[in-house]
Amino acid sequence: MFTVMAILIMIVAGLLILVVLLQPGKGDMLAGIGGGLQSNLTSMFGSRRTMDLLMKITIGFAITLLVLTVVTNKFFVGHSENAPKPLIEGTELPPAAPPAGSMPIPTTPQPNNPEKK
Repeated sequence: MFTVMAILIMIVAGLLILVVLLQPGKGDMLAGIGGGLQSNLTSMFGSRRTMDLLMKITIGFAITLLVLTVVTNKFFVGHSENAPKPLIEGTELPPAAPPAGSMPIPTTPQPNNPEKK
């Protein structure tokens, strides 16, 4: 079922991209990359109705994509308690190594014991 949902998400995402690319720029008024299809839409519906139609289709695809991704994540992506945990979870990290070429700074003073020779 996860595979079916993933394929649906990809199809809706591709259609959303196409519909967004068909929309005119703010100053273009349907004179752009998709000229042939846009001129057909313009002659069929008129300029204003074409923009309204494309906007409604874009919103529909965006909402569909959002719902599909949330449903897929909620019901088809496993969230189990037995999932492997990171190796460093709950452990102490070792102290950081000093940079190369620097001398280590002792943390406790070393007593001078002249008796040990």
